[in-house]
Amino acid sequence: MKKKMIAGVLAVALAVTSFIGFGPVKSTKAAALSGTITLSGSTSVSPLAQELAKQFRKENPNVKINFTNVTGSGAGISDVTKGLVDIGMSSRALKEEERQVLTENVICNDGVAIVVNRKNPTSNITAQQLYDLYSQKITNWSTLTSSFAKAVAIYSREEGSGTKGCFEDVLKNDYGLKMAGNYGKIAAVIPTTGAMQTSVKNNEGAIGYMSLGDLDPKQVKALKFNGVEANIYNVANGTYKMSRPFVFATKGTPSAAAQAFINWCKTNTTAQNIVAKMGFVKLGLVKITPRSVKFSKKSITLKKGKKTTLKYTVYPANSTNKAVTFTTSNKKVATVSKKGVVKAKKKGTAKITIKTVEGKRKATIKVKVK
Repeated sequence: MKKKMIAGVLAVALAVTSFIGFGPVKSTKAAALSGTITLSGSTSVSPLAQELAKQFRKENPNVKINFTNVTGSGAGISDVTKGLVDIGMSSRALKEEERQVLTENVICNDGVAIVVNRKNPTSNITAQQLYDLYSQKITNWSTLTSSFAKAVAIYSREEGSGTKGCFEDVLKNDYGLKMAGNYGKIAAVIPTTGAMQTSVKNNEGAIGYMSLGDLDPKQVKALKFNGVEANIYNVANGTYKMSRPFVFATKGTPSAAAQAFINWCKTNTTAQNIVAKMGFVKLGLVKITPRSVKFSKKSITLKKGKKTTLKYTVYPANSTNKAVTFTTSNKKVATVSKKGVVKAKKKGTAKITIKTVEGKRKATIKVKVK
């Protein structure tokens, strides 16, 4: 994938707490919108967000947009939760508990590319091989590619990284391979997506993972994942499973300027063209079908007459249509509403089934009424 490079200075700046501002732009026309917007968080989202900010500033010269603490998705989510910034940038979907406090504004989608050094002849990797490499069950590339006898150097992102979260979630949820807690000896923990690319470029035995939109094929090679090429088309249609949403998280009611910027990023043609130009997936192109749905618990117990709202997760987080339906096996014992509100009717047990409208994925939860 052809990709315009982000300036090398940016990669260095993102590795530490930074403060990057776009100051007033001279204009002969008065702009109705004004104010200051602050963002922090994901190193994967930031390069795109800054390009969007530059264009938004041209159209709204009385708005200032500042970037601070660009050190990872976890930092952005923490900062916006504490009210330190207007927008927390995250390269993963918000977790269930985070959605109780924050609003998730998806601006585009991105893939997570599995990358190796360009001298590595390996072209494809399975989920099991990837797990075996990262858990150090495979320590030399010759196990996979006999002509390449190089020691494996595994690179990982830091805790709180949205890219790491996506990497682990896909292996766990789609293939039953729990990476968390099962890593082998890490060559290095890399703080930014740009630094990951540079690190893999400089080590012939390296393997890492990074934002597909930020990938430069002249520096590293993206492997096929389970036979599927890492490109925006396969991310858009869901066949390349290692993908995630780019999120602008907000708390409460955003300022007029912040809300206008978010809406512009999501719906403006110029904004979405910037998304595509930088190698990410426009919102309108995403057609990902749910691959699973899960309740947060296996069973619940209620007293007669009591109600509770079922908590569930549709996976992957960037599924296009997350609509679900609920049914109960025994209406006399427990009923369930369209919104998943269960009401205990009389003593006994019932099973509540949830089904995704698209993909027809199912899960059940046992309800005991006492």
